Amino acid sequence: MRLPTPVSLIGYAGLIPFFLGPAWLSLSPQTIPDWMDAVWLSYCALIAAFMAGSLWGFALPACEGAAGLAGLLIAMALMLLAWFSTALPFAPALAVLALTFVMLLVADFWRERSLGTVGGYFALRSVLTIGVLTAMGWRYAISASA
Repeated sequence: MRLPTPVSLIGYAGLIPFFLGPAWLSLSPQTIPDWMDAVWLSYCALIAAFMAGSLWGFALPACEGAAGLAGLLIAMALMLLAWFSTALPFAPALAVLALTFVMLLVADFWRERSLGTVGGYFALRSVLTIGVLTAMGWRYAISASA
């Protein structure tokens, strides 16, 4: 099975909010609303938890085996890490979320070898993760220079 085109399009569209916050802050910082960072971090955490759910979905059919059970536990741990980040101040939350996205990619690398794959999925996840980490690094650089 190959990855359907709409999945790729929706994945790339999901990067737009990651870049909107840093772009707005870079281009027009005086117009940024007070709530922007909270909403932006919430989106980051939401997507991290969603990606942990996709790992859960891959692991579920194999949950009676050791690899499937490991996949469920990894997915749950990563979802809880994303949720935990929402209780932290901005800079630590950003660091925890960046770590979560890296761990999600590592978990998907493991999943590819242990639970099977859909053609093109890992390549898409890799590109999207690079995009997410780039946006997070951009946002961190803005806060570090302020």
